[in-house]
Amino acid sequence: MTLPWLEAERSMLDQAVSTGRLGHAPMLLGSPGVGKRALADWLVRRLLCLDPEGGEPCGRCRACELIDAGAHPDRFELGLLEEKSEILVDQVREFIASLSLTPSLGTARVGLISPADRLNRNAANALLKTLEEPSGNVWLVLVVDAERRLPATVLSRCQRRYVAVPNADQALDWLYTRHGDRTREDVATALSLADGAPLMADDWLGDAGLEQGLAVRDALAGTLLGKADESALVAEWQQAPDLIWPWLARFAERWLKSVLAEPDQVLSGAPLPARDARVLDRLQGCWDQALAGARLAGKPVRHDWMFRAWLADWRRLGGAAGR
Repeated sequence: MTLPWLEAERSMLDQAVSTGRLGHAPMLLGSPGVGKRALADWLVRRLLCLDPEGGEPCGRCRACELIDAGAHPDRFELGLLEEKSEILVDQVREFIASLSLTPSLGTARVGLISPADRLNRNAANALLKTLEEPSGNVWLVLVVDAERRLPATVLSRCQRRYVAVPNADQALDWLYTRHGDRTREDVATALSLADGAPLMADDWLGDAGLEQGLAVRDALAGTLLGKADESALVAEWQQAPDLIWPWLARFAERWLKSVLAEPDQVLSGAPLPARDARVLDRLQGCWDQALAGARLAGKPVRHDWMFRAWLADWRRLGGAAGR
C-alpha cells in the first residue's frame, strides 16, 4: 500500500541513515492509523537492504527477498502474544538475546517493537540495558501510539520522531481513490470520525465499520430522546464489546466537545445537553467508563451489565438535551 503522506518522512529517515545520524533506537510516535507501522517496516527494510537506490530499498537484493518471504535472519520483531494485552519480560529477554548475535547477512541486525507502549514495567526495564549500551550494528525501531504509557527512562534513550496526521485534502483524495464506490460524504465522515487518521478511516470504509459506528451514534441519540430499546441494544452490543466500547468512547468524547464548543458535524441533528457542570461531569464519566470498557473487551467480564449501566448513565443526560 502506497501512503503518499509519508514520503517526506521516508526522505528524512533515509537522509539520517545515509549520514549516520539515525539514532540506534528511533521511536515513531503519533495517533493510531497515521501509518507509523508502515513507516517502521520501510525503515527496517531500508536498514537491512544491501543495495538501496535513490533513498529506497532496492527490492531485489537477497536481503529484500528474505524480508518479503518473512525469513530475514537479522530482522526480529517483538509484539503482543495472542490473548495478551502486554509485552512480557521473557519476550524481551529472548528478543535481546537474538539481537546480540553476529549478523548473518550484511552488517546490521534490526529489531522492531510494535506496539512498544504495551511493554509492561518489567519488560521496559529489561530493555533499558540494550538502549543504554547499544551495539554499533544493532537498531531498535519502536512504534508507539500512547507515549504516556512508557517510562521516562525508555523515552529518554530513544530518538523520537512524530508522525502527524496528513493534510485533510490529501487524505480524502487517497481514501476516495481506494473507495470509489463510496460517496464523498461517506469518506469525509469516516476521516472525521478517525480524527484525520487515513488508515483507520480506510478500515472502516473497507467493511461495515463506518455503518456500525453511525448506528451506535443513532442509538445514543435515540437514548437521549427516550426512543431507544436499551435491552435490544445491550443484547446486540455484548456480541462485540471490542468494537462497541471504542465507538461509545469516541462518541462520548464528541458529545462532550460539542457541548463545550461548536457542534460536531458528525452529530448534526443529534440532541445536545445544555452546558452545565453536571452535564459535563456526566459526559466525562461516560467517556472514561467507555475507555475502561474497551480495556476490558477481551476479559471474561459481564459486558451486558456494563453496557446496561453505561446506557443508564447516558440516558440521564436526556433531560438536559435539546429536542
